[in-house]
Amino acid sequence: MKIGLISDIHGDKLALELAWAHLTVMRIDRIVCAGDLVGYGPHPDAVIAFLQEHAIPSVRGNHDRWAVERADGLPGIPSTFGGGLPTKDSVEALRLLPGYQLIEDGSKVGVIAHGSPGDDMEFVTRKTHSTSKLDGWLNEMGVNLLVIGHTHKPMVYRSESGLVINPGSVVSAPVVSTSRTFAVLDWDNEAVTFHDVESGDRVEVKEW
Repeated sequence: MKIGLISDIHGDKLALELAWAHLTVMRIDRIVCAGDLVGYGPHPDAVIAFLQEHAIPSVRGNHDRWAVERADGLPGIPSTFGGGLPTKDSVEALRLLPGYQLIEDGSKVGVIAHGSPGDDMEFVTRKTHSTSKLDGWLNEMGVNLLVIGHTHKPMVYRSESGLVINPGSVVSAPVVSTSRTFAVLDWDNEAVTFHDVESGDRVEVKEW
């Protein structure tokens, strides 16, 4: 199975369409999203509608959660950071997003999360997380694959326990740091490649 991995779209419909077009040409079997559909970019409703139209499952990112909490009138919720406000229908769609999703291919099982398993605000980086921590997550959950987002930086970790992949962020909003990348996982061969959103060209990412 070839899986397209996207994350942190942040209301950027054009970037989402470009990533989807490249993945379609690559004959991906399915696409999954690691969250943050809204915030920063101007078109949250269009992004949500596109994912629904193309049956692309997503987990709930922290910006998605904040959008729901703002709509519920909770105090102290961060702004959209200049992005568009989702409509009531879009908020309800965000409300239904799960905190994590399972993905399966035969005997292989993976988990899609946003920041980390159980925490949509956790930044997983080389400086903050040891390889033993990543192996611990894979072993505790009993999975071969963990896909995360949130950092806007692509990464891949490989061990006997499995793979941990962050595809980076597709968003191009100037107010936020972004890699403008997506990833492709050939799960049969455990091969991972990263690609530029605009050109589709390969982007080299050194494994942890």
